[in-house]
Amino acid sequence: MRRFSVLLSIVVVTLLGILALYAQPAAVAQEATPTAEEMMEGITFEGLAMALKVPLPSVGDLFLERFGLDPGAGFPIETGDPTTALAVVESGELTVRMEGTLTVTRAEEMSAAMGESEAGGDFAAATEEIAAGQEVTLGAGDSALFPPNVAGEVRNASQERAVALVVLVGPPAPEGTPVAGTPAP
Repeated sequence: MRRFSVLLSIVVVTLLGILALYAQPAAVAQEATPTAEEMMEGITFEGLAMALKVPLPSVGDLFLERFGLDPGAGFPIETGDPTTALAVVESGELTVRMEGTLTVTRAEEMSAAMGESEAGGDFAAATEEIAAGQEVTLGAGDSALFPPNVAGEVRNASQERAVALVVLVGPPAPEGTPVAGTPAP
């Protein structure tokens, strides 16, 4: 079921991208090439989450999802799930318990690491390892790296809705797996 919702999201994003290409106005020539300062004006980048030294498959599927959990809602993570996930909490709180080590970066630590990065700062110092079986609460701006093939649980133990962005990386879907929107025989 999770793969279906992920594939559906990909189809929707792809269709929106194609529509956006056709909606673009005609190109207009520029009088001169802008300087680097002019090019950076109005552009911002905000580091939201990080994962260091992640072993990735040579070929895989990559998804970006936003999910929300109402108060009291939660879901299990199965041992056989080969997906690696990097999640950053946008609002609310998530309580996580994993049967393996969970790598967490707190919002304040991420901000400090980004500020020090230009001076050669150490990103590894911004992360903390949560021991197997230990519960951890992630608040807005906090992120976590969920390892593949490790059982666990994510739930919203608070009284407000929790929302998170998640990047999922896993092996490609097996040949013959139906694409979202394709009727099953």
